[in-house]
Amino acid sequence: MQVAYFGAYFVFSIPAGLISKRFGYKKTIVFGLMLYVIGAICFYPAAQSLQYGAFVGCLFVIACGLATLENCANAYLTINGPVEQASFRINFAQSFNGLASTIAPVVASYAFFGGDESETKNLDSVKWTYVGVGCCVFVIALLFCFANIPEVDEEAYLADAAAAHPEETAARRASIWSPHLWLGFAVEFLYTGAQIGVASLFLYYSSAVGHMPDSYGSIMLSVSQGCFTVGRFIGAGLLRFIKAEHLLAIYAACASLVTIFVIAMHTPDTTYCLLIIMFFESIMFPTIFSLATKGLGRNHKRGSSLVIMGVGGGMLIPPVEAVIKDHSNINYAFIVTLFCFVTVFAYATFGHRWIRYVDEELEASAPVEKEHQEVNSNSGSMIARQEKV
Repeated sequence: MQVAYFGAYFVFSIPAGLISKRFGYKKTIVFGLMLYVIGAICFYPAAQSLQYGAFVGCLFVIACGLATLENCANAYLTINGPVEQASFRINFAQSFNGLASTIAPVVASYAFFGGDESETKNLDSVKWTYVGVGCCVFVIALLFCFANIPEVDEEAYLADAAAAHPEETAARRASIWSPHLWLGFAVEFLYTGAQIGVASLFLYYSSAVGHMPDSYGSIMLSVSQGCFTVGRFIGAGLLRFIKAEHLLAIYAACASLVTIFVIAMHTPDTTYCLLIIMFFESIMFPTIFSLATKGLGRNHKRGSSLVIMGVGGGMLIPPVEAVIKDHSNINYAFIVTLFCFVTVFAYATFGHRWIRYVDEELEASAPVEKEHQEVNSNSGSMIARQEKV
């Protein structure tokens, strides 16, 4: 299921970026929502058929819709507003994502099982829950059809930023082959894998090292999701005063240090270090995205789809950690997590600065206004000639 979900991001992010480039943000958002609706509604026949492969296929379609939405939403948040506040905007918006991930398991336990796990084998609640979710998302898609979502001229946006801050070369347009973008994709790939790996190994670690029953470990996992949410809200607030790359480096350094304790220590209390790791993971995904897509101009949508493609790390890193756990012990599995956090730290300190700019001049918004003035002038002259005739 992880391969289906995160694999969809890896497979569909580039097509989603091309769709966004061709049809714009609004139509692509509606398209992504409708993909989600189709995947959710198809859970009904999947439950009727009792075929596990059908469930996996539905999950893949849902994830394709989510990949499309993440491409549009993240790209729109970073390009729509002051350049220096891009990381704050995307972190603040995604803080509510963390809030949902904290509440969702509790809601799902009642929606799917009515709070009683004895109903696990009954798929009636599953199929009707997904049908209900699909209907709700369809209503959201209709609202987006009537919503006013103006398109953003990325090139004019960069030109205006360059005029406002002529001393900052970052306002120039970066190449689609810029190392900071491709490094951002690689780091996003590793970070997402680390994040999913920590969550996947949480119960194993709490049981093997913490000697906790799974019931208590599950509660701790929910608490860790709460720590993740709190960390993102706090990080969003700090980004108003601290540069994004500096805060990302601090969070990555702290996460790396705590991960070393998780690897080296074997005491039950070390399990609580996983909560601290989840706290410091919080701002990494959106901040890496904002740094990797900085200054792309007309390449912003394509660059955004490449970075979102990095979410596919969730289908590779956790299985690697699971193999290490099975053939060695759970502590050594976190060496992979440590490597991922160190790469995030390296990207925050110097990797994001490795930008290759193009030599072409930016297309400012001023010529567009001038063009409108010429059109209005020509229209006035035509009316005058008609009156003269």
